[in-house]
Amino acid sequence: MVNVLALDVGGTNIRIARIEIKNKKPIIKKQKQFMTNDVNSLSVVINAFRDKEEVACIGFAGPIIEKEAKLTNANLKINIDTLKKETGLKEINVINDFHAVGYGVPFLKKSEFYVLNPGKGFNNNVEMVVGPGTGLGKAYIINSKVYPCEGGLTTIGIDGIEEYALQDYMKHKYESQVYYEDVVSGRGLTDIYDHLEIKTNTELNMKIMKLIKEEPVNKAKLITQYSSKDKLCDLTLQIFTKFYARFVRDSALNLISSKVYLAGGITASIQPYLKKYFIEEFLRHRVYSSMLKKVHIAVILNTNVGLLGAGAVAGKIV
Repeated sequence: MVNVLALDVGGTNIRIARIEIKNKKPIIKKQKQFMTNDVNSLSVVINAFRDKEEVACIGFAGPIIEKEAKLTNANLKINIDTLKKETGLKEINVINDFHAVGYGVPFLKKSEFYVLNPGKGFNNNVEMVVGPGTGLGKAYIINSKVYPCEGGLTTIGIDGIEEYALQDYMKHKYESQVYYEDVVSGRGLTDIYDHLEIKTNTELNMKIMKLIKEEPVNKAKLITQYSSKDKLCDLTLQIFTKFYARFVRDSALNLISSKVYLAGGITASIQPYLKKYFIEEFLRHRVYSSMLKKVHIAVILNTNVGLLGAGAVAGKIV
C-alpha cells in the first residue's frame, strides 16, 4: 500500500487529494478544493495538506515545457525544481489535466458513466476524453496510452447566419480568430448569453438576468442553473451544446475513435441538453453520419476522474 498526492489544477479551481494505491487502484482518502485566483503558491497548498507523502502528480490545465508550466486561463505558474525544493517532495510529475483524466477513466465504475450513444465502436483501441471547463480539454487514449493535445484552440466551424453573428461578436471581443475554447467553456457560456441578450427577440426574465449580471465569479453556473426557468439561458445552452457536439464530432473523426468520454463539471450539469441536442448534432455529417453512429459516447459522472488519473501516475500503476 502506497500513499501519494494528486492535484488537479484548473483555471477556476485547484483540488488536492491524498491517494492510497491499493491492489493497483487509486483510492481518494481525503481531498480539498481552492479557488485558483486565491492561490499564489502551489507549494503552500501542498505543504498545508501533505502528510508523509513523498511523490505527487499534478494535472495542469496548460502546456508543460520542460520543467515549467503556466495555466492557459489563469496567472499561476510552476517550476518543478522550485516546487520540489519548497515542499521536500522527492518526485513531482506534471502532466496536462486531460492527460490525467485519460489515465483516470479505467478506474471508474460502470455506474459512473451515463451513456449517450451506445455505439459498438471499431476494432482500433482508440478512445478520446474531452470536456469544457475554464477552457476546453482533449486527449486521445491509444492502446491504453494517453496523448493530450490543445485541440480546444482550433478555429470554430460556423453553420448559418446566426452563428456568424455570434462569431463576429466574439471576434470583436477577442480581436482575433474565434476558437472552440472561446465558445465551449464557462466563459463561452457567458459570451453566448451576452450576445443573445443583445440580438435575440426572446422574452427576458429581468430578475434572473440581474442575478447573472451581478454574479462576480461563476456566471456560467447560474446560466446552467436557470436554464429550465429562463428562455435566454435555455437558448444559450442549446447553442453551447451544438458547438460542443460539433467539436467532439470533428475530433472523433481526426482519429477514428471507438469511444468518447465527455468530462467535467459543466458536462455533468447539462445532461438534459446533451440528451436532446448533442447526438443529433454529432451525427449531422454529410459523409460519415452512419460511421459516427458506431461511436460509443458516455458522460463521466465522477468529477474526480482527474485526481484518480494523477494518483495513478504518481503511484506508477499506469
